[in-house]
Amino acid sequence: MLSNMKYNLILFLFIFTACMQNNDDNIIGEDEDLPVVEGFQKRSEKRGVSFAFKYEDDVTVLGEGISWSYNWSPLQYDKFIPLTKEQNIEFCPMAWNGVNADQIRAYVQKNPDVKYLLAFNEPNLTDQANMTPQQAAERWGDVKAIAEELNLKIISPAMNYGTLEGYHDPIKWLDEFFELVPDHGIEGISIHCYMTSVAALKRYVEMFKKYNMPIWLTEFCAWEGNVTPESQLRYMSDALNYLESDPDVYRYAWFIPRGGGSEDTFPYMFLLKQTSDVQLTELGMVYNQMSSFDKENYFGVGQRIEAEHYSDMSISESVGEAGWTNGPCVRRTTESPNETLELYNFFKGQWVEYQLYVPKEGEYNLDIRYASFIDAQLIMAVDGVETVTMDITNTSENFIWNTYSTPVQLTAGKHTIRLTQNVGTISINWLLFNN
Repeated sequence: MLSNMKYNLILFLFIFTACMQNNDDNIIGEDEDLPVVEGFQKRSEKRGVSFAFKYEDDVTVLGEGISWSYNWSPLQYDKFIPLTKEQNIEFCPMAWNGVNADQIRAYVQKNPDVKYLLAFNEPNLTDQANMTPQQAAERWGDVKAIAEELNLKIISPAMNYGTLEGYHDPIKWLDEFFELVPDHGIEGISIHCYMTSVAALKRYVEMFKKYNMPIWLTEFCAWEGNVTPESQLRYMSDALNYLESDPDVYRYAWFIPRGGGSEDTFPYMFLLKQTSDVQLTELGMVYNQMSSFDKENYFGVGQRIEAEHYSDMSISESVGEAGWTNGPCVRRTTESPNETLELYNFFKGQWVEYQLYVPKEGEYNLDIRYASFIDAQLIMAVDGVETVTMDITNTSENFIWNTYSTPVQLTAGKHTIRLTQNVGTISINWLLFNN
């Protein structure tokens, strides 16, 4: 988060530059009215947290962005149940290293909307559930029995690279377990990942697709090796874009919204600040506000489209393919009041798509709120056909903002608008189609 001194400096530079800059034909002056009507995507159905809520406001603040949670326990504290129901946050009980049938039964009877039972936590780690496949198989009858009694779908033991002798490889552990328990009743594969490369995360997820079940990534963040606040932010941005775009990933849960120590200490993964008046960190803002890849929502003419509410982006090209395709990242915008996100690291060949409904054929204006330290060129395609090339003059710094405007011809109906970076790089805060 920006310090007061840095914020004042940026504000001074913004005002000074805006006053000194000569507007060209495509730049809207700072004294002109800016759009105020905004459109939004629906909340992601995949996005969740691995977290035991501490304060009631944890639920309401995180509820803007998450749809589910679990806390490594068979139950949730009673005081949070009305809030999670109000926020429509689904809770998933867990049998951490065995089944407490009475607790699970009592919780589900009080909360009959429970759908899933998460099984053992990292059985191939000696400081976690610590079970060989044989030991897990011996306890599996209890898991199946309570799941069948309560009509719960079973999600597999949560696998990671392990410390249990002979079972470092999670695939080896699962393969042996499935051989021992062919009638396992599992309907989803749970995995954990702490690698710092999103390309490595993608390869790791792909390893488990061999089981032909939905993937639940129930713990993840960048932890291994050298992690900085900036690299954790980029990791989250790339990871969420990949996870939202991969149809084989059913759910994912960030580790962890809050823990011991400060949010400013390694590995910088907290979503919430260490305060009783619950506030999001910058990472938490990104987790709450990032795109859900909503393919049903179409923004309208006159609606401000926040740049982070794209329906697709170039990272999705690598889903189902070998390798990794880069895309722009998102972060808290540097533009006051700093309450939304901006696209950044938007480089040549990368693209984002937005869905737009146009009520009638005609000429419209496209306004793009941008900042850039170098000149850039964007190409706009409508439904796969390139229609506009935009040569965009730099604003001298990537925290000094201006508005580029260009006419575009659009037919009536639903359209997919793709913006591809062709030259240079820019940050984008929002875009708007106007009459």
